Amino acid sequence: MARTAIGLAIGIAFVAAVIWYALDATRVQCEICVEYKGRRACSISQAADLGMAEMQAHSGACSQVTGGVTETLECDRLPAASRTCTE
Repeated sequence: MARTAIGLAIGIAFVAAVIWYALDATRVQCEICVEYKGRRACSISQAADLGMAEMQAHSGACSQVTGGVTETLECDRLPAASRTCTE
């Protein structure tokens, strides 16, 4: 009985630590809007650092206005039409 209680307590502590880490890891949120060939789209992303949040949001916005690999690569190289980030 004691081993079961100890195992259960360790399991609960592990799950709580994973949840706490996951919530703490997403501290930066960015909304990026892009304009590509007359189309405009925005995307929001959360990440641990500013660079990653910007990259993910930019990629997400580009995926909404492009069709195919070539257009996606072109859009990824364009500057954002608007950018809003919060830490």
